Amino acid sequence: MNMSIMRRPRGRPRGSKNKPKSALLMTRDTPNVIESHIIEIPGGTNITKSLIQFARRKERGYCVLSATGNIRNATLQQSLIPDTVMTVEGEMQILSLSGSFLAGATPPDLSVHLAGGKGQVVGGKVVGPLVASGTVIVILGAFCSAAFERLPIEGEEEVSSSNPLYHA
Repeated sequence: MNMSIMRRPRGRPRGSKNKPKSALLMTRDTPNVIESHIIEIPGGTNITKSLIQFARRKERGYCVLSATGNIRNATLQQSLIPDTVMTVEGEMQILSLSGSFLAGATPPDLSVHLAGGKGQVVGGKVVGPLVASGTVIVILGAFCSAAFERLPIEGEEEVSSSNPLYHA
């Protein structure tokens, strides 16, 4: 009688670990998607009006993330002196442009900082035309399902100082 005893090898079988996992794919959009848009605005165009028209056409709210280019005319309100409106004329470079609004809600709340050729810097809230002197590139974040709500929401308690999550 010839009997041989087969032993099982110890441990895991060869090649059983560290196998590549298949990629997780999302097949549908979530309701709170943020899309990026890069918009080219030609010279001689009112930047504010162009952004309003874009938002209305797309029926979305958006946030202005940045902008590059030059302007030739701007009407600004400076925050240090309330109710003071200043018109800036002449070629100036956009240092920053920021703000946000919802299509059809309120007028946009845009702020701009500009630099002149002789080193002067001016900025404030845009309250009138902001006219491009050459091509201006604006980067936007568009909110696909943004909703406008006024706080506090009826039926909810207001945050008070006795609330442990409230930090003044």
